[in-house]
Amino acid sequence: MASQTDGTQADLPLVSLQSLMDSLSITDGNAGGALADILLRASQAVTSYIGRPLLIADREETIRIRPGDIQLSLKMAIWPVTGITAVLRDGRPLPAPTDGWDYDVTCGILYPSDGPFWVAGRYVLQYRAGWVASDQVDDSGSAIPSTVPADVRSAVLIAARALYYAGDRDPLLKSESEQGVGSTSWATPDASSGGLPSDAAALLNRYLPGGFS
Repeated sequence: MASQTDGTQADLPLVSLQSLMDSLSITDGNAGGALADILLRASQAVTSYIGRPLLIADREETIRIRPGDIQLSLKMAIWPVTGITAVLRDGRPLPAPTDGWDYDVTCGILYPSDGPFWVAGRYVLQYRAGWVASDQVDDSGSAIPSTVPADVRSAVLIAARALYYAGDRDPLLKSESEQGVGSTSWATPDASSGGLPSDAAALLNRYLPGGFS
């Protein structure tokens, strides 16, 4: 089986700018420009670590089942799946079941509507999948509630704070103390987790291939 997924992903952060400012206790609105860049870089790092597009978009994917083979289900590469537009086999649209296609929203598994198996053929799946990012709006300009999970948002904020503090200190420094004031420590990037702080990466492991999102 081979698959190819198309679909654009909006270049948007996974967490709102205000959330990052709150986590850093920053109230100066003039800092927003620099923080927005940091937040986008942190979101891109999280997306890269998970290894698939995360934001909602229309997608098209081709899956081939070789002659003589059968499959219990077809696995879409992007999830959560919010809807299936069409399923084609060898260039011909398959009729949609009256009660809709049977699929697992959380992991992108599509079950056959006619019989227990998907038989040999070249399938094209057209579907919509991904999370809604903070500050996204619909066609009328109205805000859409974010659907990015809390642990993913937390990972982005951890990564963004690490990037923010790294700008003003030795990147090898993990903590510092000042007499009479206290001490401060930072989450630092970890090469084994693709540059993400290890505590951020730990929050994302359930979303990796083989995880149970």
